[in-house]
Amino acid sequence: MATKLFGIMMINVQSIELSIVNLRTLKQVERVRSDVSLGEDIYDQHSIDYDSVEQATQALTGFVQIMHDYGVKDYHLWGSWSLSMANNADYIQDQLLVRTGLKIDWLSNSQETYLRSAAVAVHFPKFKTMIEKPTYLLGINSGSVGISHYDQGNFAFSRSLRLGPVRIAEVLEDLQSSVPNYVEVLDDYISSQINDFGRFLPTRREQPSNVVMLGVAPFSNIFQEAQSKTGVAEISKHDFQALYDDIVNASDQYLMEKYEVEEENVRIVIPELLLINELLELTNAETIWLGNVTVLDGLIIEEAVKLGYKKYNFSDQIVTAAKNLSNRYNVEPKHRDLVTKFSLHLFDQLKPLHHLGKRERLLLEVASIVHDVGSYIDPHQHYMHSDYILRATELTGLTNAERKTIATIARYHSAQTPSKDIKHFEHMSLKQRLVVSKLSAILRLADALDDGRQQKISKISVSIKNPKVIITCYAHDDLFLENWVFSQKAKFFEEVFGLTPIIKRRGVR
Repeated sequence: MATKLFGIMMINVQSIELSIVNLRTLKQVERVRSDVSLGEDIYDQHSIDYDSVEQATQALTGFVQIMHDYGVKDYHLWGSWSLSMANNADYIQDQLLVRTGLKIDWLSNSQETYLRSAAVAVHFPKFKTMIEKPTYLLGINSGSVGISHYDQGNFAFSRSLRLGPVRIAEVLEDLQSSVPNYVEVLDDYISSQINDFGRFLPTRREQPSNVVMLGVAPFSNIFQEAQSKTGVAEISKHDFQALYDDIVNASDQYLMEKYEVEEENVRIVIPELLLINELLELTNAETIWLGNVTVLDGLIIEEAVKLGYKKYNFSDQIVTAAKNLSNRYNVEPKHRDLVTKFSLHLFDQLKPLHHLGKRERLLLEVASIVHDVGSYIDPHQHYMHSDYILRATELTGLTNAERKTIATIARYHSAQTPSKDIKHFEHMSLKQRLVVSKLSAILRLADALDDGRQQKISKISVSIKNPKVIITCYAHDDLFLENWVFSQKAKFFEEVFGLTPIIKRRGVR
């Protein structure tokens, strides 16, 4: 198989990066960083600096030339979630497209957390052993913290918190000259945010944990000094406390001279130090491991998996996160699991009709797991409540567009259909509308097969016999209710696929 070089570019708040990688081996052949700050005061002013667009254009043009020199024909440009939240993000996106021919695809916050987790799992050799015990992965960037939790060898959950060091420094900058103890005010502010967030963490926090920290850029020199004492890429909580005591009230000059912190980074050292300290207290950290992988490394892995070069599978994290969400809204697990089982079986057997791929299968699985979350608010028109809950909720590992797709599938799994709700549906692209329609039609059938929530049907088999799709149900009881509901929900399937689904019952002992 020929070497497959791929270029991935990433625009962050404070830099633009390029990685050229062999997707077969994940070996990087080139990595370049340009310190272009598109997001100066982004958290305070809520907009991207227009003056830096020209610098970004020059950096991206240079990156494209480097890729051409390597013979790279396939490449992709991603933008961080923090930049995407700027008021003028769409305008900047368009300006860069016009000037460079490169279109930015924005990452979601939950995607960034997921991608860091994937990068650590692949590149951190001790990670598999480490997560047998409670382990937290803390991905700290300029405007947020992504927290992923592992225990007993498995992924447990992930959430993000809009509280990064640059955001803190910008939002509270005016206080620095107007309060007698700026550090104390910073600490109180961070603590209030962290304590509220802590309500969502597992109850087993009394156990000491491992913590893997990523993205602590201003601290690179500081942590290197700590590492030199032990010779390994880890520090104990005691070592961190010593650093904390030495730095927390230090002058800017002291930080620049002793720890070689660059002058432009001095203002965020204390906010980041306080943030890390609160997170370590929250997670009851015992040992702190320092990682240098980034979202960019996760994007490389995802691209390799997409093209079939690496058989890593992180979709279980997406499924686990979906189940966590359904549990939070008290979705009935037996119905949820059976509908998911039937949905996936229908999807697999109906490939000649839908021509969808693995990613769409995963979206159907997630939608099947979370489609009933709206019943927590009100069983009446629960599909409407499911829609807006899912639009407003992080779903680990999914893009913003995929999250909207999941929400729309949930909206149409019950009484409503796109054809009766065209105003809500028409804003999507044709491709999105077809995916939503096909997956909604399948989920409606699966949901109808357990409409009475009694799990009468243990398994199904599917055969396509034009003009019908015959679904044989192995059931221990009559299916009068299920047949009636199925006939109603099957109308949309017939509208989408042009075939009529029917039920045939086969008794089981």
